[in-house]
Amino acid sequence: MNYFALLKGRTRALLTDISSLAVIILAVVVSIYISRYSDNESVNGIIIEIVNEDKGMLGEHLIDILSSEEGFEFNLTTYDEAVKEVAGNKAQGMIEILPDFSEKISKGEYESLVQITVMADSYNMTTFTEMVINDVIKVWSEKLAEKRIGEIEGVKQEDLNEFSRQTKDVWKKESLLDIQSVMGKEGIVQKEETFFGIRWYAAFAMFYLCISGTWMCNYSSTGLLRRVAVKNGKIPLLFTFQSLPGVVVALLGFIPVLATSGHGNPLMVFLAFGIYICSSATLALIICCISGKFSNLVLISPVSTMAVSLFSGLLCELPDWAKIWDTASAIFPGHWLYNGIFQKRFFAGSVLVFAGWFMIGIFISWIFSKKKRYE
Repeated sequence: MNYFALLKGRTRALLTDISSLAVIILAVVVSIYISRYSDNESVNGIIIEIVNEDKGMLGEHLIDILSSEEGFEFNLTTYDEAVKEVAGNKAQGMIEILPDFSEKISKGEYESLVQITVMADSYNMTTFTEMVINDVIKVWSEKLAEKRIGEIEGVKQEDLNEFSRQTKDVWKKESLLDIQSVMGKEGIVQKEETFFGIRWYAAFAMFYLCISGTWMCNYSSTGLLRRVAVKNGKIPLLFTFQSLPGVVVALLGFIPVLATSGHGNPLMVFLAFGIYICSSATLALIICCISGKFSNLVLISPVSTMAVSLFSGLLCELPDWAKIWDTASAIFPGHWLYNGIFQKRFFAGSVLVFAGWFMIGIFISWIFSKKKRYE
């Protein structure tokens, strides 16, 4: 068998097949959109409901200070409506300014001033809680300083008004607490960096390789598989040369997805994806052999792709109760790609997984070819 001639023919067919190219182009566009959408959501999608039950004026002053904070969208509403929005996952947090807020602040008291309700599984909500505490301290310290200044002999109301104006300008510019997070060399990427675009593209690419093996389901007298089986050709070699153009196209499509993801270590992720896509090709060989018929392949490809990707944590974050999946999914290439994306060790594991699935693919395709020769 002239496998290089098959490779050349497959490449030509792939580049001229608009429907096949449309699949990978659609995967690139959707993945880039997911990257942009998840980035915008993490920055501007944090909605906070504010319930002001304060009977004085300082509650409104706190709302003014909170409204100047960037990265959050604040909505002033009633208690029942706020609870409804948070419970319905339409808002990520809720601030309840208690009725005696102004009274306690005026007396210099600092206990039980506000109540904060946040989504427990959000990294951004930790920052939000710190921000609310910070802004309450602003109001408390401002009122305390104003009270002490008022006790100084000769101070006029104009002086107090000027002090109030100056503090408002300060609150708009700086925070009382300047918090910086430092990550060590072995640290994990922060949770808000999900890189869903990369992860979804990986799932699309695996599906693309699986569905591109439809030629294996054609066993008519003119089919490629029948001709190879008659000439005692090697199914694994045939599949390798037939799928290689698709692997290259998937790698090329990954470049713009990776470039728009904003990942800090693109070369490492590209290496991880390269090993992943080769492993996916071996899984595609197994899926095509098991499917047997075109109708089965069309059904099995998306189901198996989604199942493996979900199991590996590529399509969504695994919940706490399903962390055992994270260990069990080490047998799939997506697990190691996930590690590569989040800067964990992946190379040795991904290579071993590739070798394991490659051997399984060789064995199953050998059985498959034996069966075809006797049909």
